[in-house]
Amino acid sequence: MTSTDITLNQPLPADVAAGNPGWWLAYRRYPVFSWPWVWRRGLLFALFIVAWGALSGIGHYAEGGSPIEAVILTAWFVFGFGVVINAGPVLAAVVRHQSWPEARERFGVLLAMALGLILAYGADMLSSTQVMLISGESYPREFSLTALLINILVLIFIYSLLGGGLALRAYFSEGRRLAEHTQRIQMAQLEAEKLAADQQLALLQAQIEPHFLFNTLATIRSELRQAPDRAEHTLDALCDYLRATIPRLRDQSSSLSTLGEQFEVCRHYLKVMQGRMRDRLTFEVELDSDLENHPFPPFLLLSLVENAIGHGLEPQPEGGAIQLFAERDGALLWVRVVDSGVGLGTAVGHGVGLTNLRKQLALRYGDTARLALVSSKTGGVDASIRLPFDDENSGST
Repeated sequence: MTSTDITLNQPLPADVAAGNPGWWLAYRRYPVFSWPWVWRRGLLFALFIVAWGALSGIGHYAEGGSPIEAVILTAWFVFGFGVVINAGPVLAAVVRHQSWPEARERFGVLLAMALGLILAYGADMLSSTQVMLISGESYPREFSLTALLINILVLIFIYSLLGGGLALRAYFSEGRRLAEHTQRIQMAQLEAEKLAADQQLALLQAQIEPHFLFNTLATIRSELRQAPDRAEHTLDALCDYLRATIPRLRDQSSSLSTLGEQFEVCRHYLKVMQGRMRDRLTFEVELDSDLENHPFPPFLLLSLVENAIGHGLEPQPEGGAIQLFAERDGALLWVRVVDSGVGLGTAVGHGVGLTNLRKQLALRYGDTARLALVSSKTGGVDASIRLPFDDENSGST
C-alpha cells in the first residue's frame, strides 16, 4: 500500500490499526512509518531512554564522577539508543512520503531499514566507546569473525525489538488490512442500501387501496337481503384475498414470493371484483406448472390486474374480460395481463400503481426488467412484465 492509498498523517480506522493500541501505544493508530507514527513512537521510547541514561549518569556521579561527566555520559547514552531506535523508522518515513508506487516504496522501506541498521551499529559502537572512556571501564573486545558475527546478530535482535524491525510486519500487512476494512465498509453500505430498498419496496407494496375494501363491503351489504348467496360468495372471495395478502404485507423481511403465489393472489382479487361487477367481468388465469415455484416479486402482477380493472373494464358499461398468463422465452420471463377494456388513452401508464411498479422493477432488477403497455387484439391493453429468467432460483422461493 502506498501513501496515495491512505492519508499518512491521519489516524487509521480502528480495525486497521496494528493491534489494539492503548493510550501509551497511540502511535500504532497511525500508518506505519508515517511522521505521526515516528514522532509519537520516538517520544514514547525517549521517556525510557532518558530515564535509563539519567540513572546511568547518577550512578557514575555516585561513584565519584564529576557532574559534567555524568551529564556527558547521559548524553552519549541517549544519543546511542536514540539512533538505534529512530534511524530506520525516520529513513523509512522519508521513503513513505515520496508517493512512490507500491513495489518501489516497499523496496525503499527495506533499504531504509537496512541503512538504519548500519547507522545504529555505528552509533552504538561510538556511544559505547565514549561511555567506557568516561566511566573508566573497559571490556575486552574480540575482533574474530565469530565474535563479530555474534555482535551483529545481537545487534539485529536488539534492532528488531527497538529499531522498528518488528514494525515491518505491520507495514507489509497494512494494505491488506485496509483493503479488508474498505470491503467491510462497502458491504455495510450495500446492506444499508438493500435495507433501504426493502423498506421502500414494503411501502410500495403496502398500498391496498381503502376504497377497494369499502366498495366491496358496500356491495356485500347491498346484496345481503336481495342475493344472500351472492353476498356470501363475494365475502368468501374477499376473505381469501385478504388471507393471501395481509401476511405478505406484514412480513417486510421477505422481498420475493413465487409466481404461483402471485397468480393465486390475483385469482382471489378477480373473484372479489367479479362479485362486485357480476356479469360485467370474466377472467382466465393460466400458469404452467413448471413456472409455479419461480421467484417473483410480490404484488407487481396485482398492480397490473388492478390497473386493467380500474382503467380498462370498469369505465366500460359492458365490462370485459381479463387474461392472465406467463411464459418463458429463452433467458426471459414474460408475465402478461391482457384486457378487453377501453384501450390505451392519454392517462394510461401514468397512474400511481404503474409508477410504483416501475420503481420496484428498477430497485430489484435495474435495467434488466421492463414494463410494456401496448394495444391488444381484443381492443384493450396488453400489459407485460419482462424479467430475466434465473435458472438457479427457478425451483426455490
